[in-house]
Amino acid sequence: MDRLKSLPEKTEPNLIKALSSFKSLLTWLGIGLLRLTSYLPYSILMNLGDVIGGLIYKVSPHRREISKINIKLCLDIKDNELDTLVRDNFRAIGRGIFEMAIAWWSSDKKIKKLDTRLLNKELIEDAQTGVLVLIKHSTHLELDLRLLSQHFDLTGMYKSQTNEAINYVMIRARNNYILGSLTNKEAMKAVKWIRSGKNFLYAADQDYGLKVSKMIPFFGHSAATVTFPALFLKKDIKIVVADVCKIDDTYEIEIKNIESSASEEELLFEMNKTYEEFIKKDPSGYLWMHRRFKSGQTEFLYPKWTNREKRREKRRENRNKD
Repeated sequence: MDRLKSLPEKTEPNLIKALSSFKSLLTWLGIGLLRLTSYLPYSILMNLGDVIGGLIYKVSPHRREISKINIKLCLDIKDNELDTLVRDNFRAIGRGIFEMAIAWWSSDKKIKKLDTRLLNKELIEDAQTGVLVLIKHSTHLELDLRLLSQHFDLTGMYKSQTNEAINYVMIRARNNYILGSLTNKEAMKAVKWIRSGKNFLYAADQDYGLKVSKMIPFFGHSAATVTFPALFLKKDIKIVVADVCKIDDTYEIEIKNIESSASEEELLFEMNKTYEEFIKKDPSGYLWMHRRFKSGQTEFLYPKWTNREKRREKRRENRNKD
């Protein structure tokens, strides 16, 4: 294998696309304001996040209902306890906007001042080859990536955003602390990177569709579970979950092994159980608004979102034209 072809490369975002529409220009204005907030003290940002999260809760009935359905299914809570957790979750989402700003634009010095705790660092450091590092979709995911990069050299995968301005800023920011990145359509290249000794970040806790998944229990309910991690089952590649859990403003990073399994199903089952364990540590900090159980359902579990589906259909038509 040509080693040069397997080395990580940084994706270079397209500035022309990011400036190509009036909508993008409005987004740039919002990004500029968000960047200014990143200079504020952490405590003020978190208080602002609570307010923004409360507003998102009020103006996002579809996302609110999706979150409520997911939490009820996974944690088996209801009534006031359920309503309280959903509201807490949206406040965490609001804080996550400013945690994203911190991740993208703060100096290493400011990042190191955050209250953090790292457990089981040696599980990645002592590996004899590259490691597949599984992460979860927390409300503070962008900051999770930045915090992990303070301790480990990392590569990773990203999904292109439909808003070109956000896509541009996200990639440019991540290029400052991630060694290399791939789109979600370049999964096989990730195998080469890991085998060449690079640690690779991958979030395997969402429903990416039945074409790339198997139905595996998640909190006791059958869920489409992406099979990408199972590619490494027989390649002697170490797989860990690196969780970042926020407890009383302390970001606790815990690394846990996914042990070798005899089959693909067993590995994916253990992976989901590990995700469940970490999600339970701070349920309000998980991104519940994703339709985790949308595939393989005989009945439509989530509320219909007509306008959103129309926008998606229009984007698919535009891509086919291109």
